[in-house]
Amino acid sequence: MYIQHLTVTTGHAHRSTRAMVGDDVLALLSPWLDQAIAARAITPIPRMDGFGALCLHQQGTLVVTVYAPQPDIGPRMPQVTFGVAQRSRQAAALWPMLMQAGPAAPGVKQPEAPWCAVHLHPTVDRDALDWLADFERCIAWAWITRKPQLEAV
Repeated sequence: MYIQHLTVTTGHAHRSTRAMVGDDVLALLSPWLDQAIAARAITPIPRMDGFGALCLHQQGTLVVTVYAPQPDIGPRMPQVTFGVAQRSRQAAALWPMLMQAGPAAPGVKQPEAPWCAVHLHPTVDRDALDWLADFERCIAWAWITRKPQLEAV
C-alpha cells in the first residue's frame, strides 16, 4: 500500500508506504486533523512550535496550508499547500485547483491516486523542508486511514 508523494514545485516524487508512519504519529495527528478541519481556521500543529495549518476538505479531498509562526509585525507566511486525493474521481477535481496554487516544475503530471501533491510557497523556510515533508506524508496517511474502508490500496 502506498501514496504517491509529489512536490509539484520541484518535480520530486516518491512512494510513501503506510509503514513509514508510526501508529503513535497517527494517534496524535488523526484527532488533530479532525479538530483542524472543524475549526476552519489556522490551528497550531502539535510539537511544531508556532507553526499552524489551515485544513479544508470537500468531496473526499483534503487541502492543507501550513503557516510559519506569527511574526511580531505582519501576517503569518504560508510555507506549503498540499492536497490529498484518495481516488481518481477526487483527484480529477483537486489537481486543477492545485495547479493554480503556483508554478509547477516542467513535465509534472498528475500521479495515479492515491496521492499527496505539494506546492512550496516562495516564503517557505528552507530549514523546515524536512519536517514539512514528513508532516505532509503523515497527514496524507491520517486522512486516508481515518475510515478503515477508505484505506489506500
